[in-house]
Amino acid sequence: MIRQALLTFILALMVGGFLLIWDSPPESFIRQKGGQFEKDPRADSYMTEITSRRFSAEGTEKFSLSSPRIEFFEGSSVLTLAEPRFVTQQALGKPLNLQATQGQLNSALGVLDLDGDVRADINSRGDLAVLTTDRLTYLIDNNIAKTDSSFKLLATQSKIFGTGLYIDLYKETFIIKSKVRVTHEPI
Repeated sequence: MIRQALLTFILALMVGGFLLIWDSPPESFIRQKGGQFEKDPRADSYMTEITSRRFSAEGTEKFSLSSPRIEFFEGSSVLTLAEPRFVTQQALGKPLNLQATQGQLNSALGVLDLDGDVRADINSRGDLAVLTTDRLTYLIDNNIAKTDSSFKLLATQSKIFGTGLYIDLYKETFIIKSKVRVTHEPI
């Protein structure tokens, strides 16, 4: 009799354990990563005080990029840049100087995204224009700069304010999307 009661108790315990496991969500069996990791991932590698230059197939310098700190994450073609400075001397003779608080360079796509106090010095038709905005995307191979943020573009004879800007530096075309305000002062 005691054997049968013990056998029934063990059998009931096994069935109860099976049902408990069966009804449990799969997440309860995965180890939780405790608080030992930071919420913001740290870079796999970084470099400080760097200047990088890229050259064309003909051997002319396409652009130089300098930053006090660059971070790289393994498995990604994106570099995170602190206070980047991007300088290019294009084949058409129109230099461009970009700087910002921070940025990201996607070398696979040829895209430079700049954030925070972005300043672009654009030489166009012998005149220097200074563009300031909060965010700017520069397509390196196409020589195109664009932003959806508000901006200010100051040149010798004009002041242009607006929201959303598309600049094709090869064709020297500027497209302002909205909220345009222009002041032109002839010399």
